[in-house]
Amino acid sequence: MGQKLLKMGDLTKACGVSDQAVRLYERMGLLKPVGKTSKGYRIYDTGSVDTLRFIKQAQRSGFNLEEIRALLHTDIQDDQACASMKGLLDQKIHALTERLVELQATKDVLQSLRKACEGEPGPLCPAFLRLCVPNCTVSNPQGVRSSGPIHEEERHDD
Repeated sequence: MGQKLLKMGDLTKACGVSDQAVRLYERMGLLKPVGKTSKGYRIYDTGSVDTLRFIKQAQRSGFNLEEIRALLHTDIQDDQACASMKGLLDQKIHALTERLVELQATKDVLQSLRKACEGEPGPLCPAFLRLCVPNCTVSNPQGVRSSGPIHEEERHDD
């Protein structure tokens, strides 16, 4: 009994991806059809399903397509494969940790701006003013709703 062959539509359904994604992976050398039908349709084997599922799992784990290409060409039985993977994972964890710090700082700024919106409605929004200080000029500062002064620790002028 021969191996089951799939057309692109069957492959995309089996893996939950678009045909555009499959074509991109082919152009990047991540996935190869095993041949074409007499009508020119690409056909894939069950190994292509495994490869496509690996690509999607690696993407969900934070790997970009260039990194995935390298992973797909790694001989997992090579003595250095594990050390290389550990190094790559350490880099990804470090980058993610830095990104989380940036995201937390952004969240803090947004929460500070939202807090500035507390109080009675008025003609000038304190959150807008906090975003543009010191570059904004206010013709009527008496119309500003007050939610308290801008504290240095709340300002993030980066």
